[in-house]
Amino acid sequence: MFLTRSPLRDEYSYGYHTDVLIDTYTKDDATQIVVNSCQNFRSASELNATMTLMKPLLNDEWQTVTTLGATYAKVNAGPWALGLGATRPAAFLSTNHTLVLPRGFKAEVSAMYMSPMTFGGLAIRASFVSSAGVSKTVLHGTGTLTLNVTDLFNTQQSRFDVLAGGVNSSNVTKAESRFIKLGFSYKFGNKNGKASPRRDTGTEAERARMDN
Repeated sequence: MFLTRSPLRDEYSYGYHTDVLIDTYTKDDATQIVVNSCQNFRSASELNATMTLMKPLLNDEWQTVTTLGATYAKVNAGPWALGLGATRPAAFLSTNHTLVLPRGFKAEVSAMYMSPMTFGGLAIRASFVSSAGVSKTVLHGTGTLTLNVTDLFNTQQSRFDVLAGGVNSSNVTKAESRFIKLGFSYKFGNKNGKASPRRDTGTEAERARMDN
């Protein structure tokens, strides 16, 4: 029997959740103040599908992992919950590349894009984030220097529009997300050590004598 390992893998999932906790927004018409709180709703359902391609290139010197996915989610809140039942499916694409370079260097780049999505009264806008890093083995392979940059283009942020509760607002949240990290790791111990020879105990010798 011959077994083949396909570089392509797909996954599908469906979820149904009851008594779900959802962010809600309400506006006081007298003061025009918008209040954000959490409420429990009857149920929510979601459907997800992903397809992942793991493909080595350049005689395994270049490893690639690329995932394409789609997601659909809906809050089953009832007709009285204005706007909470609105839904729009989203797609996302993520990719990771690791490349072995000469002189002990290794480089890695990753990125992810997600299309707009509507769920629970929020119209979530598109997002993109990427990271990069490089490493080098030193000290005859016992040490590794690493340099990583997260959120390379400083694009990671949360952007959404509120569509429920009679509220019409646009929101942007940007936390600090771009960091530069320099690290060093070292492998302790003797890599060339040999296992100690096996020594018979008195009990094992006595058992062998009785068997004979």
